Amino acid sequence: MSRLLFASHLWAFGALFSGSVLFAVEITPEKMGEEAAKLDVLISSVLEKSGKIKPAPVDDFTFLRRASLVAIGRIPTLAEIKEFTNDPAADKRNRLVNRLYHSKGYQSHMNNWLHDHLRLNEVKLQGGYFSSNTPLINWTRQAVRENKSWKAMTIELLSSRGNGWTGSGASHYYTRDIGMPLDNSANTMRAFLGVRMECAQCHDDPGSSWERIDFFNLAAFTHGKSNYGRLAFLKGRGLFVRMSSEKAFNVPGLHHLHFFSDAIGQYAASGIELGKGVGRIKLPNDYQYADGDPGEMVEGRTPFGGKVRLESKKTNPDSLDRFAAWVVGEENPTFGGSIAARMWLRVMGAKLHKKDNEEFLDPKDQITGALSGGLIKLVKDYKYDLRAFQQTLMLTKAFAVKSAPDVEASFHGLQGRPIERMSAEQIWDSLITLVLEDPESAQRLEDMEHLFIHGRYIGRLEDIIEKVHSFKTIKEYQKWVIMKYEEARDGTGPKAPVPRPPTYIAGHGRLMTSAIRGIARASELPSPALPNHFLKKFGQSDRISIDGATNEGSLTQTLQLLNGATQKIGLEPENTSIGKILTSSETNDEKGALLFQSILTRQPRGQERVLCTKELDDGERKGFANIVSALVCTPEFLFIY
Repeated sequence: MSRLLFASHLWAFGALFSGSVLFAVEITPEKMGEEAAKLDVLISSVLEKSGKIKPAPVDDFTFLRRASLVAIGRIPTLAEIKEFTNDPAADKRNRLVNRLYHSKGYQSHMNNWLHDHLRLNEVKLQGGYFSSNTPLINWTRQAVRENKSWKAMTIELLSSRGNGWTGSGASHYYTRDIGMPLDNSANTMRAFLGVRMECAQCHDDPGSSWERIDFFNLAAFTHGKSNYGRLAFLKGRGLFVRMSSEKAFNVPGLHHLHFFSDAIGQYAASGIELGKGVGRIKLPNDYQYADGDPGEMVEGRTPFGGKVRLESKKTNPDSLDRFAAWVVGEENPTFGGSIAARMWLRVMGAKLHKKDNEEFLDPKDQITGALSGGLIKLVKDYKYDLRAFQQTLMLTKAFAVKSAPDVEASFHGLQGRPIERMSAEQIWDSLITLVLEDPESAQRLEDMEHLFIHGRYIGRLEDIIEKVHSFKTIKEYQKWVIMKYEEARDGTGPKAPVPRPPTYIAGHGRLMTSAIRGIARASELPSPALPNHFLKKFGQSDRISIDGATNEGSLTQTLQLLNGATQKIGLEPENTSIGKILTSSETNDEKGALLFQSILTRQPRGQERVLCTKELDDGERKGFANIVSALVCTPEFLFIY
C-alpha cells in the first residue's frame, strides 16, 4: 500500500475518534505545576490517614542528579550542573524539570522503556528465516519524538496493517509474535490494560476472576492475522539452496543466493496483511469447561468494559479496529489506570498498588483510592500525554523528598523514592555521559529508503517490495532474484544514490538498515544488546517478557566495572569528555573536585578532596584513572538516591 493510501486509511480510522484524544496537546508548565499541587494535597491526605510523617526535602544537587536519572536516564554533565547551580530563579527546579522532559535525553530514555514494555527485539529467527522489527522500533522512536499520546500509539499498534517498511511500522506489533498468537494476546492485555490473563490460556485462573473462555473470546479479536505477503515464492527456496553450492552464487563478501533471497523476501513479507483478522477462534481440543466444546468456534467478545461482540459464523474484517477501540474506550476501566500506574512507578520508584496480578490503579483502594482516582483523571485530562504526566509527577513535593531505604519504607513512593540501583541503561548512559562531548548526539545511522545487502546496493526498498509482489509465479520471482544477485556480485546493478553504509550492526547484515557510528546511548544500540555487551551483563531485558529487566548486582558486573567498562574512560582520557579535566589548566585540587562533580554530581568532602589531590599529585594520568575507576564503582554512582 502506498504511503498516501496508508495515510488516508489511518486518517479514516482516526476520524472515529476525537482528534484531541488521539494526539497529545501542549500543556503549559504552569498547568502542570497546578496539577502537581493538587496531587500533593491528595498525597498528604494519604499520609495523614495512614499516620505517616512527611520526609524532609532533598538538597539541590541530589534533586538534580535524581531528576536527571529518572527523566533522561543519565547523570548530568558538568555544563548542566553549572547551568542549574548558576540559575538564580526561585523556581529553578521546575525550570530544570521542564528542560529535562523537553530534551533529546528524555526521548532516549523513554525509548528504553518502550523497548522493554513492548518487547522490541530488533532481529529474530522466525520460521527458519530472519526477520526484523526495525520498522516498529523506528516507529516508536518517531512517536516519542512527536510526543504522540499513549492512546494514539495504542490504537495504531493494535490496528495497523500493511508493509512495515513502506507504511506504518506499527504493523509489526503482531508480527513480533507470529506463530504464537495466544502469547501475543496475553502480552497485549498486560501491556495495555494491566490485566494478567496468561494463566487463563490453559485453565480457569484460581488467582483471579478470569476464566478460560474469557481468554479465548479476547484472543478471537486478533486471530487470523498473517504476515503481509506471506508469499508462495518463499516455498521455492530449495532451488536457491542448491544453487548456493555453486561458486557463482556463493561469493565471498555477499550472501549465498538463498540467504540473499531470504533477505529480500522478508522485507517484502513484513507487517500484517491488509484485511486480515477474522474475529473468531476455535477452542482447543483439550477445552474442559461447560461453557464451550472442544473445537467449537467462538467469537470475539469482551468480558468487561464496553460490551463488544463479533459474529461467530462469519469473518469480521474490522476485528482489529474494534478491538483497538475497545481497549482505549472510555468504558474500559483499566486502560487509563494501567498507564498511570506504570508512569507512577517510573517516576516515583515504587508501585502505588499492591496486587501482583494487577498492574493498574484502583480508585476504590482503601489507602490510595482517592490518589489513584486523581491520577487516572489526570492522565485522561492530559489526553494520555505521557511526557506531561511524568513531568507533573516530578513537580510534586513527594518526588523531591529524601530517599527511603527500600520499597516497603517508601510507602507506595509517598515517603520518599526508594533507594535503588540504576538500570543497565542508566549505568551505560551515565558512562556515555563521561565519554561523549554531547551525550544526546545521534550515533545511529538509518536508511529506510534504500536496500543494501553487505554494502551492495540493491535498489529503493519500496520499489523492491512492489516488484516482488508483482510476480504471478514462483519461477518469475526466482529468475528475478538470480538476476539481482548477479548484478550485486558483478557490480552491474543500479548505482546507489547515497554513500555506501558502514558495517551493519547485525551479524551477516540480514534485514538491517542501521549502523552505529561510534559509542552510543543504549536506545540507539541493537535491541536487545548483543550477548556479551555491558548492557546484557548488567540486566537489560531480553525483550521476551514485558518489563523483563533486572537491576540486581553481581560479581560479574563488579569485575566489568573494575576491568572493562571504565578502561576507555580511565586509561584514554584524551578521547573522552571527562578527559578535558585532566588536560585543563586547573590545579590538581580543582581537577579532583571536577571529577567528583562529573561522576557523583557533588563536591568532594574533606578527606575525599585530599585523597583526590594526592592521587593526581603522585601520578597525574594514573591518578586520574584510579579516581575515575574508584568513583564509578561506588554505590553512590550506581544507585539512585
